[in-house]
Amino acid sequence: MHRWKFDCGNKKKLRGLGRRCRNFTKYLNEDTQEIPNPEKDSYRNYWHSHLSLSKTYIDSHNTPNSVRRFCMQATIDRVAYLVSLKTEKEKDYRILTSICLPEYFDSTMIVFYDDETFNKFFIRESDYLRWIPLPPDRDIAKEWLLHIPEGLELKGYKEIIEEEEDDDFREGEIWFVGEIG
Repeated sequence: MHRWKFDCGNKKKLRGLGRRCRNFTKYLNEDTQEIPNPEKDSYRNYWHSHLSLSKTYIDSHNTPNSVRRFCMQATIDRVAYLVSLKTEKEKDYRILTSICLPEYFDSTMIVFYDDETFNKFFIRESDYLRWIPLPPDRDIAKEWLLHIPEGLELKGYKEIIEEEEDDDFREGEIWFVGEIG
């Protein structure tokens, strides 16, 4: 891992680790059984789903990186699965996942129903929020030992959030894996 260090080095066994991973996989599979129907959220032109994870668990320094890696790979695999389900009617849909670091809890699965919404989504240049493309030598797949299936692309951004009212400044990375190009 390049920049984000999560493991506290504690080798103490965590209770419920297997159950949490099984439940994560179960809910992810249920949520992405089929490509979401655009008629449900026609006013949005996209569908998104936050991952079924507890923030206190997945972002805890006690949670092993192997669990984070497992969750990342599971969402990438579901993107590949949804892409494989696309029909001629759905050929213009863009399916991807976002992987947010250091707060993995903010990660999502996203389906854009048209290119206009997809392109607007990536315009993040305001006083409050900025996305700066990460250099080409950065690769979350290499850093976290992830497998990116053929046909899916990877793009990373440095995310900067500044709230003047609250004196809140947050910095992180957001990686997108899926049909980006």
